[in-house]
Amino acid sequence: MLDHPGVPAAAAYREVPPDNPVCRAYPAAQHPQALKDLLLAQASRPVQHLGQTLLSLGVITPAELEEALTPTAPGASQPLGARLVEQGRISPEQLDQALNLQLGYVRVDVLHFPIEPQAWSRVPVSLLQRLNVLPLMHWDGQLLVAMADPKRQGDLDEVAWASECRVRPAVAEASAIRQRLQAIIQGRDEAGLQAAATDALGLAERWLAHAQAQTSQGWADAWAEADPPQPDEGDSGLVQWVHQMIIDAHTQGASDIHVEALAGREKVRIRFRLDGRLQAYRELPHTLRAALVSRLKVMCGLDIAERRKPQDGKMAFGRFCPEHPLELRMVTIPTVQGLEDVVLRLLTAAQAMTLEQLGLHPHTLGRFQSVVNRPHGLILCAGPTGSGKSTTLHAALAHLNTPERKIWTAEDPVELTQPGLRQVQINPRIDWTFGQALRSFLRADPDVIMVGEVRDRDTARTAVEAALTGHLVLSTIHTNSAAETVTRLLDMGLDPFHLGDALLAVMGQRLVRRLCPQCRQSRPATAAERQEQLHEHGRDGPHLGGFTLSRLRAEGATDADAASGLMSWQAPGCAHCQGGGLRGRIGLHELLVVSPDIRGLIQARKPSSALQACALEQGMVSLRQDGVEKVLQGLTTLEEVRAACPA
Repeated sequence: MLDHPGVPAAAAYREVPPDNPVCRAYPAAQHPQALKDLLLAQASRPVQHLGQTLLSLGVITPAELEEALTPTAPGASQPLGARLVEQGRISPEQLDQALNLQLGYVRVDVLHFPIEPQAWSRVPVSLLQRLNVLPLMHWDGQLLVAMADPKRQGDLDEVAWASECRVRPAVAEASAIRQRLQAIIQGRDEAGLQAAATDALGLAERWLAHAQAQTSQGWADAWAEADPPQPDEGDSGLVQWVHQMIIDAHTQGASDIHVEALAGREKVRIRFRLDGRLQAYRELPHTLRAALVSRLKVMCGLDIAERRKPQDGKMAFGRFCPEHPLELRMVTIPTVQGLEDVVLRLLTAAQAMTLEQLGLHPHTLGRFQSVVNRPHGLILCAGPTGSGKSTTLHAALAHLNTPERKIWTAEDPVELTQPGLRQVQINPRIDWTFGQALRSFLRADPDVIMVGEVRDRDTARTAVEAALTGHLVLSTIHTNSAAETVTRLLDMGLDPFHLGDALLAVMGQRLVRRLCPQCRQSRPATAAERQEQLHEHGRDGPHLGGFTLSRLRAEGATDADAASGLMSWQAPGCAHCQGGGLRGRIGLHELLVVSPDIRGLIQARKPSSALQACALEQGMVSLRQDGVEKVLQGLTTLEEVRAACPA
């Protein structure tokens, strides 16, 4: 609707007569054939001036029109419609109705119109909700959609890009469109229920069919004798498609977006990492690869002309889509034939978890809390990329974050924010590194310091010195296990006596996929399954304080009695987990606490196997044992544990 702040508050408008011949000729369509007839009728209707349309609707008289067209009339420099609204002759709604008739737009009763599932499946639901547009049907090579203001060309371009169709709009009330969208999405609409069920599948199948058709014909035949014009990164359709890709990744819970540009005329492959596994999202024609990479570089402020070396950048997606305040970290990698791959990591601004929410083994949780409460020393979280190390550190910081403590953090990037923390973003481009930030923190009277990662000897040595001078230092390191972390630090050149005195504990961790809570089922384990679980549980040696098997043993039960109570859990798959039986992830943890015995092994430079054996004897719950405990509780599967914790 047009915005007219100067409309008289108490203007008395003439209503359009209910028997008006124009309205009778173009009623709101309630079924596909009526919509087609109206479109054909409008196409043959002669073009009228706005004044003639207003006269035909009966909302103004010839005298009023003649007066408004007088060159000396007030507001003569304004368009006719705005002039009549300002004078109180017509309402903004009547002006919109007249403009729609003049431009040939037909009306649709969206509350009763039966929607074609094929039309619905061509456009992502998130885009329909954002634009408040409703697909109606596919006819004559066009996608017919209902929208409140069909003159919004930008919205039509977005729908055309997403659907790969020419789009023709019809007019409907905004509130009615929103009501029908919600009814379909929530499954309360019989006509929309089938369409909603086929939304994601239909869209993927359409892209797949297109890709297969292009592959079967061969790209040379598909593109005829010459390539089509190459779009640039400023093309509005490409811009909106990139926005939609990021929104879809966030909606599906993806952690990363992988854009892979292949050589020759091979299509650009885009994949999402969901729950640690890559899954296909889209394939685009090769003609879009340069524009797609350039657009992503522009959004991250990178050099679009540089293709020979890697680049790193960050994107505040809220600048482009205010309703989605996301941050993304981007890296470009040069590949063969002058091409580039792009990986985007989604950094959702979630709140820090508590230590209790991490899913730690009770024995591990108690020991970790006692270590974190120590006044000084070094605590490390170890594991591969994407294993939840930063989440664990921020949970520890949330436990320590009290008004009596001054806490500094140096991170790259700052993924989680907490009130009370003084957080610093590392920027290697200006030589602002972890080591330099750590040295600056030591001059700023800290109680607790968190360093995002120990990457080199300089950072490791400064962290040990800070721990030895009365500060509690927390950091992460990329190693395979808690015991191997000590070997890695010694290989960096640290003094074993200083390291043994400074190090309090190392938390090793992994992430495994969780059984879907909506469809998981349990049954008593068979004899073979019980034997397998017992074997996996005990292969790393004894430990204390378990949930299931260990607790039964502590209460005096024999192995046979303990095994008789074991359950086997499966998840056959459902709509919530997309039929895979796995949804979300859960952490596996092992905590190596530096005791006097382990300190002696560190200072003697003993191998990691000796440290591991000593820690297990002193009650450490290993990664594999923690995983088996979670299998017995029905949280994950034995296959997931074995994949994350190989022998």
